[in-house]
Amino acid sequence: MPRPTLFRLLVQERRWDNWAVFCEHFERAAREAAVKLSSPRLAGVTAGRRTFDRWFSGDWCGRPQRDAARVIEHLLGFSCAELFSPAPDVFGAATAVHDRGGLAASLAISARWPTSRLFMSATGDVADWWELAGRNVLDGTTTAVQFHPAAAGDGTVRITVDDTGALRRFLRPARRGLLVAVDEQATEMKLYVVDSWNARRALVSYPSPEAMLALPAAHELDDLTYGILWSLIQLDDGLLADDQALEEERRVMDACLPLPRSAVSRETCRELTAVGAGWLGSAFCAQHVQRRLDGASEPPVFWTREQTGEQAAAWLFFQHKLAYLRSLADRFAGVPVVMSRTFCIPENEVVRSGRYERILLFLAIALMELYGIRIQVTVRPEYSSVDGFALVTGQRAVVANWVRTEALWRADTITARSDVRAYQEIVNDASSASVVDGPSPVSRLRALSGYLEIDWRWLVRRCRSLSASGVGGLARPRSRLITLDALDQALHFVGTLPPDS
Repeated sequence: MPRPTLFRLLVQERRWDNWAVFCEHFERAAREAAVKLSSPRLAGVTAGRRTFDRWFSGDWCGRPQRDAARVIEHLLGFSCAELFSPAPDVFGAATAVHDRGGLAASLAISARWPTSRLFMSATGDVADWWELAGRNVLDGTTTAVQFHPAAAGDGTVRITVDDTGALRRFLRPARRGLLVAVDEQATEMKLYVVDSWNARRALVSYPSPEAMLALPAAHELDDLTYGILWSLIQLDDGLLADDQALEEERRVMDACLPLPRSAVSRETCRELTAVGAGWLGSAFCAQHVQRRLDGASEPPVFWTREQTGEQAAAWLFFQHKLAYLRSLADRFAGVPVVMSRTFCIPENEVVRSGRYERILLFLAIALMELYGIRIQVTVRPEYSSVDGFALVTGQRAVVANWVRTEALWRADTITARSDVRAYQEIVNDASSASVVDGPSPVSRLRALSGYLEIDWRWLVRRCRSLSASGVGGLARPRSRLITLDALDQALHFVGTLPPDS
């Protein structure tokens, strides 16, 4: 059944669902609008019973015409396009009137990001909820959310708190929560966000609610910050759900590490979330590769399976991923040959991904450039099925893959000369037509932003501003397996690049 319109929701909340009661408020609004809009004829506008029934039906998606539209917009504070579109989901019986800012923000979030859905509580003592949906890798989760009016100025956003007690009750529970500041003073509504942990810390630090709720403007909710929250919260919640199970499953990983090849079925750990299974596979693959690079005199050539931001987010948040990059950089420090890593990102994957997800992919790749790994990108879809590997030229190919596979991981060590040559040919063919070829990290990343259709100047500016304020002030992970260090480093690195290069 389709969700009812926002008009029906607001009328129900105000208990105007009786035609006679509604008419009383509608006609008063008509007289007010006539004065405010300097249009005397509006004073005589009325709503007939059949018209009201059609508006109130809940699934009528037409639009009131001319004068009636102007009156109804004055009465309810939303445009007719918003009023007669599906409303945010609402829990329970409507007993409290939602503020305009919160409703407008929830509509804007749901419209802009298809992986978001807002559930608005109908009672003041129950939190609103923000549902985040994964695409193919992330499991999806929910977080509590509370909306507050705000005003931005001089790089700071100040949240207005009308009910400090309600804010404290929202922040008290141990569950994750987000505060969304709604600034409607500008020509276009802007949203800013901070998680409840940071808000609780500020509440203790400052006696004044106004001082406590001063956010940096870098916390603006856009494709950069949404992508970070979307991936971080889902990864964090998935790992928390599997915390004890992952500790128990480490024995499977430890038993397989000495083996030259292994493939563990996902069915052996059916209780794990997709995030937990991904973490286990990723951790195994990192150790499998490192163990089999002993004796390599030159850096290996890497091939990776990640094609989307959802798949690549692990590089930005998993602690062992950052440790892996640091270990490789230390191992091959001072070697004249540069490490390289090839991605296969076909055009259809770029088209299917939202900009927020493409930004995550970009940041993961930028992190590798920061650690001295030269990136190459092939767009040829026939290479999508190639497992991730590390090629030690002329010696061996270390296969290690956990991305887009039914197994927890698939690992192998290939030494037959003909097979090693086949991997070398794959690398040579892909690198010869890389869409991000360039002599420097900035030239390659600039080309990558163009391929991913991300505005370079905007991205550099936003990374610089968010890096200056720190991601930790936006949201804090709760799982011991998550870190923000890699993301902070990637943001700082991109933010230092010339925007006009």
